[in-house]
Amino acid sequence: MGPSPTIVHVSSDASINAYPGWGAYSVSKAGLDHLGRLWAAELGELGVRVFSVDPGDMDTDMHRAAIPDADPRTLADPARVAERIVALLDHPPAANGARIEVRS
Repeated sequence: MGPSPTIVHVSSDASINAYPGWGAYSVSKAGLDHLGRLWAAELGELGVRVFSVDPGDMDTDMHRAAIPDADPRTLADPARVAERIVALLDHPPAANGARIEVRS
């Protein structure tokens, strides 16, 4: 039998923190987190794994637009964060439906 089917949602700290001007983004990320928990409950018996990852502050165009004064040396490299997320596919969190923070 092959690996378990896995659904990964990319979340944000905006899903649990209120940032003025980020309402629609925040609500969509919170909705994804909850959808992951819901699918874990509904599909877990079928062997489907679901988790949400919060990649943290990364050196991206979106982050530069939101916080132009941020020191890029303090921001994660998106490629390294992506590698960590891919590695989670082989070693998913123990709790199906979990929301985890991923840092480079």
